Amino acid sequence: MNDKNALVRLSELVSAFELLDTSLISDIQSGIQSGNWEIISQTIEQTLEAKKAVKRFLSERGPLNVESRLGLNLKQIRDNYSYAIDHVVDAFGQVTGTRISQESEEGKDYIDALFSEGTADYVDEQFFTRRNQIGTLIVGESLPDHFVHHFRNLRECFALGLFETTVIYCRAVIETGCFEALRRRGQVKANVDDFREFSLKSLMNSIKPLIYKKSWDSANKVIKKTDGVLHSKREKVVVKEEEAFNAVKDTFAVIEELFSGNPRTTRRH
Repeated sequence: MNDKNALVRLSELVSAFELLDTSLISDIQSGIQSGNWEIISQTIEQTLEAKKAVKRFLSERGPLNVESRLGLNLKQIRDNYSYAIDHVVDAFGQVTGTRISQESEEGKDYIDALFSEGTADYVDEQFFTRRNQIGTLIVGESLPDHFVHHFRNLRECFALGLFETTVIYCRAVIETGCFEALRRRGQVKANVDDFREFSLKSLMNSIKPLIYKKSWDSANKVIKKTDGVLHSKREKVVVKEEEAFNAVKDTFAVIEELFSGNPRTTRRH
């Protein structure tokens, strides 16, 4: 799941971003005092680009098994919280009413890029932006190939704008993750059929003691959303992009908690 050289490169990208982010506020203040608005703009742009380099890296990788400190930093970068640039972007949005995307790839020749990657030409120009938004899972242990397969399909569906399919794959990732987490804790016997393998409700009940209530409730909400898509008999269910993205975030939360590298048999709710 990990490549040593790739992790070295990732650490370099994170360090380059954090170096810029650390001085961002003071650089902005200096620019304001001197009235040099061009420097302020360049500083913000450089920091955003350095952060986006990390996001691009994550968007092209499967689940990453990294040490806890780097894992926390990657989650914060992926989910846009805690760093100075996040506060600056939020403040700008509140003042101007205009949201700055930290994942946008508007300047990219996406048609050339898509063909160079062998991706079909029916996708839109938001493909790479959405892929940057998803990034990848940050976990503390390796994950089985069949799970990674579901995860890659989930990410690709969201990037392609297939939002109904995205939430369906969220369900598949949750189901596969629940079963694997129970197996690793010895709560599923090897080479023995377990009825929970065929019942997502039973799997969810079994993992309830292992994760925080908020994570469990969010995952359960994703499952209910998926049920609406799969079992709608009278009308078409439309899943909007924001709904699909929230489903992905909720799915990531429960999986990252289950595979944090610190297996537990109970979790205080």
